[in-house]
Amino acid sequence: MPSKQVFVREYTVRAHERTIHTRLFKLICQQCQQPTERESYGPRPLYCETCRPPHQLQDTSKLKRRKPRPVLVKRSKSKTKS
Repeated sequence: MPSKQVFVREYTVRAHERTIHTRLFKLICQQCQQPTERESYGPRPLYCETCRPPHQLQDTSKLKRRKPRPVLVKRSKSKTKS
C-alpha cells in the first residue's frame, strides 16, 4: 500500500508530519461511464482523474490574509466644566 508524508500546518495543533496511507480503487466513473483506477487516501472516489482532476496544493500563506492585531486605544480624560 503506497504512503506519503504530508506536512500539516494548523493553528490548533503544533506543526508536524503525518503519514497518510493510500489505496488503489478500481471503479466505473459516474460521469463518463469508463472503468478506471484511481489512488485515494479517503473514501472511495466516484469519478476518474480526467473528469475530476486532483486538486493542486497551493501556498496558503500567500493567499490568506492575516487577522488584524487588536489595537489598544487610550481614552482621553473628559473634562467637564460647569
